[in-house]
Amino acid sequence: MAEELIEWVKLPQDLQHRFFELAQGESEKLWEAIQKMISDFKKLEGILKPYIGKLPITDENVTVAAVDSSRSPMLSERLGVRYGVFASGTVFLKGVEKRNETFRAGVFKRKQALSPDRSRFFFNLLTTYAERKMALEALDRCDLLILDGSFYGFIYGAALMKRSGLYGEHENRVLRETLEATEKLRKSGKTISIIKRSHTRAIGGYLALKDRSNPFTTTIDKLILSALMPERSYFSYRKFIGEKLVQIYTRLAHLASIGWSEGDLMNEAENRVFAPFEILEIEKEGFKQMRRLQARFCRAAPPCEIEYPSSISETRLSELLGQKEFFNEATNLPIALDLVDNLVGLPLKFTEEFVSEVEGRILEAAVKNQQSRETVKTFFTLLNPQKRY
Repeated sequence: MAEELIEWVKLPQDLQHRFFELAQGESEKLWEAIQKMISDFKKLEGILKPYIGKLPITDENVTVAAVDSSRSPMLSERLGVRYGVFASGTVFLKGVEKRNETFRAGVFKRKQALSPDRSRFFFNLLTTYAERKMALEALDRCDLLILDGSFYGFIYGAALMKRSGLYGEHENRVLRETLEATEKLRKSGKTISIIKRSHTRAIGGYLALKDRSNPFTTTIDKLILSALMPERSYFSYRKFIGEKLVQIYTRLAHLASIGWSEGDLMNEAENRVFAPFEILEIEKEGFKQMRRLQARFCRAAPPCEIEYPSSISETRLSELLGQKEFFNEATNLPIALDLVDNLVGLPLKFTEEFVSEVEGRILEAAVKNQQSRETVKTFFTLLNPQKRY
């Protein structure tokens, strides 16, 4: 406890007391909210129970590959250039035995005068592009391939770029190549993805078709299912909502929560989900083929949201998930994905260290070529020295 309060005790004593008072007030409000939530969840148990199945225990032991990447949490802001770095990796496992691992490093840079938003959106797209390329290379060397993040999640950032006028020929080329790689992975019939930071609210959306004021339109499914799913079980969205996309019901929940009442709720939700594909003028048929489920291996962690192509049967997927050494008991995530996530993680300060290394090497070159060191140092001066990290 003492270690957790180190930052707290650095504050002036009066300010510490104000925050203690705030914490007490917040705890009282949240306790009441939690009690109500638990009561509401019990009402849902009868509705959702038919769609919760058991994960089988299988002796199958297939080769699993997981691909993940990490990028700079913050871009390095210098007078001459805006820098970011990213790392991508693939880990191959059979059971818990590591078979192989591959890593790549990449750099992102933009002129300082260009839009920070354009830099941020394109950096995200570039990282996804690198992941998809690595995934394609791993495809023929494994029986099951795991991606981190939704198959088509990058589409929404790209559409936002285009709608904001931040989208050019270079961005379009990277988008098309990322989409092409994603389609190959989807059609392989052996690629799934894990949605770690899930915002899915399909349960609240489904209930909103009958009651728009239901309390679950603002509650993520992961929280609801954490209270209701036993260990070694899975929740089938396909059985719960049919063949419509989970994202449509999530958008439906959002519309209900903001009191939207200008027409048919379902039609509006569908239009908004597919709008990015229209903006970018790309086919949405592959996206329409995606399905999701929630899987829970142990009670110690919340369920894991999994996206998969409809060409993979739910029975086959549950068999793959039911392998004895597939999930990490501490995180309820696939062990292979946890491993690669830990291996490629970049520390907060690493980008600045990388840029300093570049600066150092340029300074060496300047000395050798009898050039001005001061000019180089000016180029690498921090845009805002007060906010170093």
